[in-house]
Amino acid sequence: MIWDGTPTDTMRVFLENMVAEGLLARESGLNVTPQQIVAATIGQIDKIARESYPLHQVMSQSDIVFHAEGPGAASGMPWLSALNWLGRTADGNLRKLSAALFDILGSEGASLAKHLDIRLSGLAPGSLWMGVKLLPVAADMLPADEPLMRTLADNIGRLPEIIRFIDDEGLRPGYEEAVPDPALRDVQLATLYRFAPTGRMGIHTLEISSTGSGSASLSQRERVVLKEVIAKPTTKGSHEGAFIGRMQEADLDKSRMHLRGVDGVGTLRCVMPTLTKEHARRMFGGMVRAKGRYQVGLDGRPRLLFVEDVTPIEQGTLLPAEQAARNLAEEAAVNAANTALSKAVRLKDQAMRTKGTSKPRD
Repeated sequence: MIWDGTPTDTMRVFLENMVAEGLLARESGLNVTPQQIVAATIGQIDKIARESYPLHQVMSQSDIVFHAEGPGAASGMPWLSALNWLGRTADGNLRKLSAALFDILGSEGASLAKHLDIRLSGLAPGSLWMGVKLLPVAADMLPADEPLMRTLADNIGRLPEIIRFIDDEGLRPGYEEAVPDPALRDVQLATLYRFAPTGRMGIHTLEISSTGSGSASLSQRERVVLKEVIAKPTTKGSHEGAFIGRMQEADLDKSRMHLRGVDGVGTLRCVMPTLTKEHARRMFGGMVRAKGRYQVGLDGRPRLLFVEDVTPIEQGTLLPAEQAARNLAEEAAVNAANTALSKAVRLKDQAMRTKGTSKPRD
């Protein structure tokens, strides 16, 4: 038999051993009843059926697995509030991650995230295990969005890898090399902060697992570190600049906004720690000029802006590109008028010279 570690193979081992014990007892002349043979193994078989099969289904059929531990996730009978928290947290955070990721990739994040088909792939005892799978949404998604869905699945699967960069007082070296896009790093850290348990729901530790990145755990310790990192992000390698675009909400609780339609950039993620929610909501959907220091991706394109000043652009105000175009048009019109006037003057002068040099008739 080839052992692959599945519950079926585990159960097969016990059953084969049970049958072998019965055959050996018969060959040895022992008067052993079937009940006695089964009694030695039935406990292990029952445990495999109750615990191993559900956990194997969760691990093998999920894009990402959450394992909650704490008094609220006690084996066999977890708190209903703890189970509800885990379900709401998984669904809400995966949608927020999706919306932010789609936005910084230039798509309509809120719309796409709203139509994600996030499924519960299984629950298993042993504290509390929950598996989640993202299904394709062919009815609501265009074929052009398929690469975005693959990118989303890849980024969700990398969450355990990102957790391992969290140290006692900050982030370990190598995170910037592992994720060179500063906007994506900011999105990932905000996602992990929302997943890190507070302990109020009876969950002290949340382990996240995926096929490609293994497993890693979040606790209140990581939550404290992430809160500090998000509130005071590093501006290393940043440059000064100003950008004009349409302001869109991203994550107001973390003072994050998205500047869409930026010329030559697309969508720029913004860190705006001094911005109040009331001020932000007044600018939603409007054109603004944001100034500060920005970090770039591998292609040199601005990705993350640490905003120092933001100014709304009143409706009807021409943007620099529009003003430049109008100036060129006005200049061209003036030049055309001057050219026409010069031509008219030359024709008039020529006519007068012709008239003055003509001979009078007899």
